[in-house]
Amino acid sequence: IKCSSFHVTPVATNESVAAKKNGTANENSNKKLSNVYRNGRAPCDLGEAVCSETGGSYKLGGPIWTGPLHDLDVVNDAIARLEKSEENNGINPTGGTPVHPLKMTKTLHGLLVSVSEELPDVPLYHSLPAICSTVNSSTIPRKSFNAALVNAGYRVSAYHKDPGAVKTDAPNNVVWDVVRGWCKENPPQPRKVNKRHRKGEDPGSNAPPKHPHSDVASLILNKEIKTKIDFTIPESFAS
Repeated sequence: IKCSSFHVTPVATNESVAAKKNGTANENSNKKLSNVYRNGRAPCDLGEAVCSETGGSYKLGGPIWTGPLHDLDVVNDAIARLEKSEENNGINPTGGTPVHPLKMTKTLHGLLVSVSEELPDVPLYHSLPAICSTVNSSTIPRKSFNAALVNAGYRVSAYHKDPGAVKTDAPNNVVWDVVRGWCKENPPQPRKVNKRHRKGEDPGSNAPPKHPHSDVASLILNKEIKTKIDFTIPESFAS
């Protein structure tokens, strides 16, 4: 059973380092914080033994870098230089870079602006076409999907490398609640499957079925929507 839900857990934890990072070190001045690194805890150790959406088991991946991907001071400086050069036939009027016209100025500028608008503290992203395909739905318009997350009180941004990706600090259940809310208003067409697939056999295989295929779309869409979903486009999206 597959869905695109994910959890990010640290490889190791350290009370002292975490307190300094979160700015709570002074609050715990009367308490001696442990400086020992301990193994990180997976979702199954935190009371969620299986995927809450499908009941499927987890797959472990990583390790990955979960800190900021870019130095925003460098990114914003590069954007400023490109904007100055655009006003001077592609050359920086102050004598700095770029010293020669760049043919890809507009493309580079758009990429850097996209990078500057990303959520810096959200390491992974959801593929909007992929999560909609999981429930047999056509892709939700990005503006509507983002609006529902913002109206629910969460942050959202694009991802510079994938036009179909969405970064958000909303938990998995809220993301799927948005999908459920959309499918409630726009019911997806049932996916056509052949008889062998309905019996639990892999298409094109002559081997006997190992186990029946679960209807992932039904498992997800039949869950109760616990988030207030509002697809109204906020005024901040007007531009």
